[in-house]
Amino acid sequence: MSKLFAAPLHLIHAAEETADKNERFHEALARLRLEVNTPIYYRTGDPVEAILTVQKEIGIEVLIAGALERETVHRNFTGNVARELMRRTCADLFLFVEPHEDPGNIRHIFMAAPDFSPSTRSVFRRAVEFGERAGAEMLTVVHVQTPFSEAKGKALRTEAPRPEENVQSLLAETPASGLQFDYHLVRGITGFTAFEFIQGAGADLLVMPSEIQPGGSPAFAPVLDWVIQVIPANLWVVRQPAGC
Repeated sequence: MSKLFAAPLHLIHAAEETADKNERFHEALARLRLEVNTPIYYRTGDPVEAILTVQKEIGIEVLIAGALERETVHRNFTGNVARELMRRTCADLFLFVEPHEDPGNIRHIFMAAPDFSPSTRSVFRRAVEFGERAGAEMLTVVHVQTPFSEAKGKALRTEAPRPEENVQSLLAETPASGLQFDYHLVRGITGFTAFEFIQGAGADLLVMPSEIQPGGSPAFAPVLDWVIQVIPANLWVVRQPAGC
């Protein structure tokens, strides 16, 4: 991830620094062919508070962490630390469902589009750029239609484009790219329908927009807030200023 973003790597460990831990970190960095002098920040106490403290102190823009609390046959439950980071950090967030030393390639990226606002379109462009850098093959946009959103659209209707037309318009804005593009409109009573579709499709990475509210706290669109509890795939939460 550090190489894909052309950014330096920092490590955060919520525990007391010891010579043994330093040695183990350096051994791991050498085995992974990473810079052995990568900065390591130790903080005792609650893991979430430790991560957020270091993130603010040195201005980290992207946090990377494991995602899961437990895995069942049908659900990956988001872990406590990952859940709190989604609720509290204003940094972009990568959460990995099954971290591996050799994670394989990111071939199929999904993006959950709660709407077609300028903010969502900006996240889509970032997803395309990342997909090209990562050597992905396909990007699929998923839009959820609930009875509530459809009723709201009808109530405010002023010749607004249909969701399918909006998705097609979004994809048409894409500059020349080596990626293939697809879209899927998901209908359901809640946005949780999107979770089931994305998990069943076997996504390598899910990109999800999250706005930073005027008060400084991050928030997901109501139709996507299921991700705080369950996670269908490796996740990239892209933070956007409200109204961006």
